[in-house]
Amino acid sequence: MSKLPDHVGIDFGNYSVKAVELGNIKSKPSLIAFGSQSIPAGVLNSEEQGNQKKLSGALKSLYRGAGIRNKKVVLAIPESAVFTRYITLPGLKENELETAVFFKAKQYIPIPIEEVQMSYVVLGFDEIKNSYNILLVAAPRKTIDLYLNIVGQAGLEPLAIETESIAIGRAIYRSTNIKHMVALDFGSKTTDVSVMYDGRMIFSQSIAIGSDSMTQALVNQFGFEYAQAEQYKRNYGVTPNILENKIYNSLKPILDAMLVEVQRGIEFYKTTTLTPPPRDFFLAGEGALLPGLPEYIQTTFGINARVGDPWINIDVPKKLEPIVAKNKPNFAVAIGLALKEF
Repeated sequence: MSKLPDHVGIDFGNYSVKAVELGNIKSKPSLIAFGSQSIPAGVLNSEEQGNQKKLSGALKSLYRGAGIRNKKVVLAIPESAVFTRYITLPGLKENELETAVFFKAKQYIPIPIEEVQMSYVVLGFDEIKNSYNILLVAAPRKTIDLYLNIVGQAGLEPLAIETESIAIGRAIYRSTNIKHMVALDFGSKTTDVSVMYDGRMIFSQSIAIGSDSMTQALVNQFGFEYAQAEQYKRNYGVTPNILENKIYNSLKPILDAMLVEVQRGIEFYKTTTLTPPPRDFFLAGEGALLPGLPEYIQTTFGINARVGDPWINIDVPKKLEPIVAKNKPNFAVAIGLALKEF
């Protein structure tokens, strides 16, 4: 494997695109530049040329505003657009894996195999079962082409593409050195749950419930304007005994529905790998800043839950420290992409 040159991590979200450029990532990473640029609602993942032009325009604005000059980028595609599967392949020699994975993939990928870009990672070898443990990852070619087109229109050079969960896992592992953990990425439309071991993703699942669902619950129950509901959510979250528990009781059913799916994913991982589930949960994404969320998850699952801080062990210039402090979990994906070495 060849080492990637210095590059910028690019993270596309439903409402913004983020970028992080780091230096000296092999030993002591340092922040060179970073920033975020809002994008119009509904343009992400759109195949319309006009919407793709808006995204490339947002990228150009982000580069100008953040003072980023490096044109080489590594970008992520949403977990909801990616197929991942943990599989076991018994009785094979190493040189037979590629062919076996290809035929196994046909059983699990719901679209024609020729329409996806596929790769796999060997997670280990079970000597007792004489079986390889494999993580299969596949993404629709049209989705990859869409993102490549956007960064190309912005005048940038893509070096690699990976999933958001892989990037988050790298960032959190680098900042904590905790081997076995769950990463929960709270996005606006989805919540992604990933199990990591030694910084590698070995299970992932995208849940179609995000922080927007909580905002909408407040709109529906109290008749708030959307912006007002968003402010109430961010101010009070699921902290009990505030405002007669009205906000808490409104958000709780949405959060509970989300956590039921998280639990199902963890149970699937447990039964598939015959491995005890991790005891450490790290929260990422803008939704991770919901007041009371870590405590609620910790009580629900009886585990250790905390907001992830991907900036730990990264040298940040003094003038940027106040900005970084307000957005610690928001840049986890972009930081993970910027830390990619190979």
